[in-house]
Amino acid sequence: MYRLLVAAVAMLALAPACRDPEVRAKSIKSPSPGELRLSAEFLQSGQVRIEPVSAAPERITVRTSGKAGFDLEHLSYVSSPLVGRVVDIRARLGERVEAGQVLAVIDSPDLGSASSEFIKARADLTLAQRSNELAQQLWAAKAMARKDVQKAEDEYVKAKTDLRRTRERLLSLGVPEAELDRPLDTLHVRSQFNLTAPIGGTVVERNVTLGQIVGADPAQRLYVVADLTQLWVTADIYEKDLPLIHPGEEVGVQAAAWPQEHFQGRIDYVGDTVDPNTRTVKVRLTVDNRRLLLKPEMFVTASIHTEGTTTVLTVSLAAVHGEGSEQPHVFTTLENDRFERRPVTLGARVEDRVAISAGLTAQDHVVTEGSILLNAETDSQANG
Repeated sequence: MYRLLVAAVAMLALAPACRDPEVRAKSIKSPSPGELRLSAEFLQSGQVRIEPVSAAPERITVRTSGKAGFDLEHLSYVSSPLVGRVVDIRARLGERVEAGQVLAVIDSPDLGSASSEFIKARADLTLAQRSNELAQQLWAAKAMARKDVQKAEDEYVKAKTDLRRTRERLLSLGVPEAELDRPLDTLHVRSQFNLTAPIGGTVVERNVTLGQIVGADPAQRLYVVADLTQLWVTADIYEKDLPLIHPGEEVGVQAAAWPQEHFQGRIDYVGDTVDPNTRTVKVRLTVDNRRLLLKPEMFVTASIHTEGTTTVLTVSLAAVHGEGSEQPHVFTTLENDRFERRPVTLGARVEDRVAISAGLTAQDHVVTEGSILLNAETDSQANG
């Protein structure tokens, strides 16, 4: 009990404001272990300061882990629509390409046939059009039978249909429309076509070499192009947190590879089923990755800033003892001269205050200045 007296006297010697020799730290026998009673003189000396626990509303943040992946809305598998041989490669792995940019050039006999059919259809249409016009003139002059006029009209309609079919076929293979509209006498049969990128992005996969025969397998992927400036992150949310999770809420994402970087995103999908093994629901996040730091398949942590709120209790760091140990504690007031050593669970630390997640209520008061004296006295009791 006398250690508190010694410590108080030492502080009085050092504190100009407390030089009154009549002021002494005097503790009275505690009614139960972990409690202290201090003399009125010591309490009035100003060496002990008591503050209420601070309570403030704060948005609830749900933290979870997840994995980055491609945004499937901006991912394209590129294959050859025709069987042919690769004669030129224009795009390499890792290159940035624009929509419509040539990835490879393929020589295909099927394209040669389609090109030949188109030229023939153009020529047939020109002939059928002239025949139909002549038939109409002869019919007007009553110099041709009606059935012959009807036959000329049918041939003209058929020629237009054939031309439309062969034209659309070449357009689907990437032949420029302007080239198909050139004068008939300048058209040539072509067997090479350009394999182009459907979207702008990065070439993340390439499975083609010069001279390779492609197009025989419809599932064959020659290139994979992905826009990596935006990624999807798939995360797991526990059932208890589902009421807090809604599409459109903001998300902060961090990766171990870039501990100082913070990536912004939002929730765009909340799963409809619960995993029976983990009792979690899949949530998809869309994350801004314009600096291309995040990589698909990279593990990340996500902090979802929900619309829900909770009351956060904080105290001054001066009130906390044993920080970093298994059981930190503070001293709370029971009555005017009685104090209790209270175990607490610490939360986030902000400047000179720390959150208390367990052990205190908003109605409690804690000792800040002078708590070191109370801590020394309780240690003395425990060891004595």
